[in-house]
Amino acid sequence: MKVSLSLRRRLTWYVVITMLTLTTLSGIAIYRGTTKEATEIFNASLVHTAHILDGLISRDTLESSQRGLKLASGSAFDGHRYKRKLFFAVLDIDGSVLLHSPGAPEFPSAGVVPGFSEFNDKSRKWLVFALQSSQDDLVIVVGEHSIGREEITESVGKGLLLPLILLLPLVIWMLWHIVGVALRPLQIVTDQVREQDLQRLKPIDVSGVPREVSPLVDALNQMIVDLDAAYLRERRFVSDAAHELRNPLASLLINIDNAIEETQEEDALDSLQSMKVSIRRLSHLVSQLLALSHLEKGDPGTAFEPVNLARICAGAIVAAQAEADAKSIALELIAPDSGCELVGALPLLESLVTNLLENAISYADPGCRVVLQCQRRAQELVLTVDDSGPGLDAEQREKAPDRFYRAGDTNRAGAGLGLSIVKTIAQSHCASVELSESKLGGLCVTVRFDLA
Repeated sequence: MKVSLSLRRRLTWYVVITMLTLTTLSGIAIYRGTTKEATEIFNASLVHTAHILDGLISRDTLESSQRGLKLASGSAFDGHRYKRKLFFAVLDIDGSVLLHSPGAPEFPSAGVVPGFSEFNDKSRKWLVFALQSSQDDLVIVVGEHSIGREEITESVGKGLLLPLILLLPLVIWMLWHIVGVALRPLQIVTDQVREQDLQRLKPIDVSGVPREVSPLVDALNQMIVDLDAAYLRERRFVSDAAHELRNPLASLLINIDNAIEETQEEDALDSLQSMKVSIRRLSHLVSQLLALSHLEKGDPGTAFEPVNLARICAGAIVAAQAEADAKSIALELIAPDSGCELVGALPLLESLVTNLLENAISYADPGCRVVLQCQRRAQELVLTVDDSGPGLDAEQREKAPDRFYRAGDTNRAGAGLGLSIVKTIAQSHCASVELSESKLGGLCVTVRFDLA
């Protein structure tokens, strides 16, 4: 069966993916807006600088401006870290450079067009603004290296993405716990459903259940009420039918015994003997149904107390010996003198062991061997019944504990309820029942009692 993601994990990832998508889209929008605004500011700065230079520089002031630039370039003060990436130049009308600041690039041979433009020099991209001088026939050019803007753009991008990347694990952790708290009522409902006992069904507590889940819980409660009523009707029917059938079957069996004693005809005797066998099987079925009904009601009529499972096994071997001898089946008990004690209901455990032995003897062929073993392993008590009979395949072993399931020869004695009774008694003792292939060649039934 394919295991899907939990609702908590789904909600967490949905929120994280949605948050990352929206944050990425908003980051892209902010990044583009910031980049555009920064470009406008830098362009405006270039224009403003060009106009200032236009008011300061003319053909008469070129020589003094040249001397001032030499003095400035020889200063030890470096200024701002972007200083070397900015430049200005004064060009003649024919494109020749009359004056330029340190670090200025070589201009294209075609000259610089008025307004904003860009060109490459030594694999470097320069962004420039050219202004026609208002005083003389000069062209004032102000520009900057593109790396300055790229560094600022990169800084903006890092400022947007880095906090998100660093905070992402914290955001996921917080979302995981927040979603867990929000889904806690669902977990409470799940725990109540999981803890339901078929013998004692009870409605789910709806307090604290979210509004969206309330209809589901109401439907579950209605289903529990209907299921409990149907199950109660079934148990009452089985119990009442078994009670009503016991006395007529017993009376019928007595009448058949009397008829057998009084009849001398061979054909009539054969028919009466066949009827007697059928009535005994029916009586056994009624007894099993009645026992199963009492078990399912959860009213075994006896208290749990310390019992010795090895002694119970020994008593069951003695009680089943006559039936085993009739089929030439060898019974064997393997149990230690001590260490097989547990707390349980003595009549129920006796019924469990008896049903296991009767089931093994019933389905074993004449001359087979049945081994009943009880042993202590760490914190559990293990009861096994092995036989050398025909055994069951994997599919039959899976269906064997079902009611009225009879594998193999259905003409054998039994009603198909023995293992169902064993399973019910084991559940009342918090034990598990496992069917597997026996080392003797037949079926192995293992009951594990948890002593922890």
